[in-house]
Amino acid sequence: MSTNSLNDSYNPSSTKEKDIVVQSEALADVAIETAFETDGYKKIFQEHPVPRWTKSRLSIYFTCLVIYLVSTTNGYDGSLLSSLITMPEFISHLNIKSASGTGIVFAIFQVGQMVATLFVWLGDFIGRRNAIFIGSVIVCLGAIITSIANNTSTFIGGRFLLSFGSGISCALSTTYLLEITSPDERSALCAIYNSLYYIGSIIATWSSYATSISYANSVLSFRIPLWLQILCPALVVIGLLVGVAPESPRFYYLTGQPDKARAFFCKYHANGDEKHPIVEYEMAQLELSLLEVPKLRVRDYFDARILFKTKSRIYRSLVCIAHSAFGQLSGNAVVGYYITNIFLELGITNPTTRLLLNGVNSILGFIFAMSGSILVGRIGRRPILLYSTTGFVISFTIIAACIAAYTNNNNQVAAKVGIAFIYIFNNVFFSFGYTPLQPLYPAEILSSEMRAKGMALFQITQGTASFINTYAAPVAMQNIKYWYYVFFVFWDTFEVIIIYLYFVETKNLTLEEIELIFESATPVKTSMIISKPGHAANEEKLRLANLKLGKNYVA
Repeated sequence: MSTNSLNDSYNPSSTKEKDIVVQSEALADVAIETAFETDGYKKIFQEHPVPRWTKSRLSIYFTCLVIYLVSTTNGYDGSLLSSLITMPEFISHLNIKSASGTGIVFAIFQVGQMVATLFVWLGDFIGRRNAIFIGSVIVCLGAIITSIANNTSTFIGGRFLLSFGSGISCALSTTYLLEITSPDERSALCAIYNSLYYIGSIIATWSSYATSISYANSVLSFRIPLWLQILCPALVVIGLLVGVAPESPRFYYLTGQPDKARAFFCKYHANGDEKHPIVEYEMAQLELSLLEVPKLRVRDYFDARILFKTKSRIYRSLVCIAHSAFGQLSGNAVVGYYITNIFLELGITNPTTRLLLNGVNSILGFIFAMSGSILVGRIGRRPILLYSTTGFVISFTIIAACIAAYTNNNNQVAAKVGIAFIYIFNNVFFSFGYTPLQPLYPAEILSSEMRAKGMALFQITQGTASFINTYAAPVAMQNIKYWYYVFFVFWDTFEVIIIYLYFVETKNLTLEEIELIFESATPVKTSMIISKPGHAANEEKLRLANLKLGKNYVA
């Protein structure tokens, strides 16, 4: 069977449109032999080690640090408003009078991020790096507007602009990190990204706590934390302007520049050694994974059908949607954004004390998220997600019972236990398991040509779920009280079942090997086999690679 016959489904109309399609069966065979008839990248790096502290590797590390600040920016906003709403000066200055008014100030951020998904195609058009730069510039402008706002309308407008820019940057940051990091460092370097969310959270909560004391009864109590919001996106802008950050090799390949993709792998993953086997290994996997993908045309940047063209793509997109929704609808958005309100429900009436407790929560969140980032590559994605989501069920059962006992019987012991389990939910379960994997897992399971649009799908699902949560939460907490938390007990149980049945394992696999999982009729079972290095994993990879080419494989 010729490889050309595999391309009948899209039939590019000109030779130019076939620039990056593998043209012959022979080349496809070489790709399989190079990429899968080995023990993978781990064996290559063991036999041909690449020093880590070289100029090219340091450039990648510097770029990662810059991109981490995109997550830090998001974390700053995630905790800033939960701190500001405890300040009477902020509420009175912006004339916020009701629970629905509080909800819209929070929820407009999700609206901006959802609108931003309409522009994530910029990552395929001008490159991941340049699109992140533009998004960060917009965040800076939005931060300035919110800092000088004197009424609710201006403040909401500034938050919309800020969230719009953040939406573009966040949707592409994980994609960019996954595509530029070496496979031997990908899991750790990329998992850290979302964990740095808590650095922003720490800065926001503790600066708000400090200004609430130092500038009590003054607009500076909330103006200073608002101005500090410009810090991280400004550093991203400066960091990308320095010119050290490279463009993604997969972007080069998708836009018909395979030579630049090869040059990237040579410079940044092989320390400039053109003959290093990792270069051929990564190029071969890239060629095989993009076997049926023509060079991107202008109309392709706006075509979302690529996410649902085949059964395997539908599977990946549905898992992406589920993971995104679970990351917001598990109750974390309520406990995160409205944590100070929950403390109030449990009897902590002093605003400064609630700010202090929120600040402690941010520090614990960072510690547990970094621990999860380190361990996720060793334990695996599925076990961590199942552990965390099961923990959600336990936590909300106890939190709901404690709030009910305190509300109905003024039970002080129940109040203390409830506060303890808010910390346990936020840190031991959510920060440890979900924070490192929230953007990483969907970006891993999406193929190269799906990734930018798929992360836009992730973002719009996340934004929709978060909007519902943040807008409805204050009303629900006011009207149905602890029964709102009971709902999450049942919902999180449903999540555990879906994760167990449909979420694949991606530990120890390159991005292109992850794509092969979805060629199988049983993706979850297959992922459990090939994520464990050994003969069985290699045989399964070869079988799936030949299946992709429409061939039979006999071990």
